[in-house]
Amino acid sequence: MYEAIAYRVLEGVAEITINLPRYRNALSVQAMKESLDALNRAEDDSGVGAVMITGAEDAFCAGFYLREIPLDNGIEGIRDHFRVAALWWHQLLHKIVRIPLPVLAAVNGVAAGGGLGLTLASDMAVCSDRARFLCAWHSIGIGNDTATSYSLTRIVGMRKAMEMMLTNKTLSASEALDWGIVNRVYPDAEFRQRAFRVAAELAAGPTHLQAMAKSRFHAGWLQPIEECTEFEIQNVLASVVDPHFRPRLEAFLQGTKADSVQVDLG
Repeated sequence: MYEAIAYRVLEGVAEITINLPRYRNALSVQAMKESLDALNRAEDDSGVGAVMITGAEDAFCAGFYLREIPLDNGIEGIRDHFRVAALWWHQLLHKIVRIPLPVLAAVNGVAAGGGLGLTLASDMAVCSDRARFLCAWHSIGIGNDTATSYSLTRIVGMRKAMEMMLTNKTLSASEALDWGIVNRVYPDAEFRQRAFRVAAELAAGPTHLQAMAKSRFHAGWLQPIEECTEFEIQNVLASVVDPHFRPRLEAFLQGTKADSVQVDLG
């Protein structure tokens, strides 16, 4: 049912693949609409425990599709296009952050501009050893977007964020790992299999607890400690009345390994 992405559910993982390899998987407006729809489908599917976002062939996402910009329509036409494109970019990024499921970015190649934004918005990220990360916005004469003013400084810190943005520095896979942009780097030949296994193990975990942690991490750093801890106790109270809680506690008290699901990043 999609033209610009591929979508499947396997082993509890909703896999969203940006499928525009001739554009290095740069996101058209149509691709953003379809990606948002796929995330909504994943959220509504009780059989889904995690989402994995990746790219077709040898690129993850080269930002937004530049050839859609109506250069012959004058300044007003160009500005109107960016208003529409921004609307869909914002909705997509908001959904990645707010969806009550863990989202894994499986970065199989270049992640430039908006592709970097998608990586940073995801809850975890793994990449191929051939992946590259760069900001790219200043190279084409526009301001940074895709929520990088929210996510980049939080993940890498102010100095490194400024370095990456102002110098248009391209990070290798190993540098992205060192800077905290990705959690693990895998050899390219093994990448898709290993990334999917991480996603499948996330999907097998306690989704309601993962969603609580995700929500708290995004909100808690902006709140005073009194407000933060009040929200945390509400999550604790909700979790102890969930059917998942009692058998886990009893297993722990009986000396059985309580963490029946453990994500192995390798």
